[in-house]
Amino acid sequence: MSKGVSRCTGVIIAVGILAAFPRAAQQQETAKACATLVGTWKIATAVYGGEERKFPIGRTTLKHVTPTQFAWLTYGADGIVTRTAGGGYTLKGETYEETPEYGFGSDFEVVKGKAQTFACRIEGNKWYQKGSLSNGLTIEEVWERVEPK
Repeated sequence: MSKGVSRCTGVIIAVGILAAFPRAAQQQETAKACATLVGTWKIATAVYGGEERKFPIGRTTLKHVTPTQFAWLTYGADGIVTRTAGGGYTLKGETYEETPEYGFGSDFEVVKGKAQTFACRIEGNKWYQKGSLSNGLTIEEVWERVEPK
């Protein structure tokens, strides 16, 4: 009887280890993909609701990404922040999802606490995001990595 129990235990352990490998590989892949996002990004171009957005001179929009959180903000030439939002995010394959948890400004109220899901890709120093906000507004954004000075 103990040989049978021992053999079953060995099989169960082996199956458990084998089942963990794909999950570990997937977690490693996700961690590697998220690492490519870590840094500071500046909005380069944007299309909202099918209309290209022109950015006024002296106004800057940045997105800061850490391994677990994001925050975007817009500030003027005077350095005063006029809108911002931040919270957690996930990246699975080419799907980037952020959930704004804190911030201020009229566009923050629209997305607060709601998952915003985008198709994304990084090519060189550019990050492309495309999708719809939770309120249905379509967006296409191109962010450029801000290199250290």
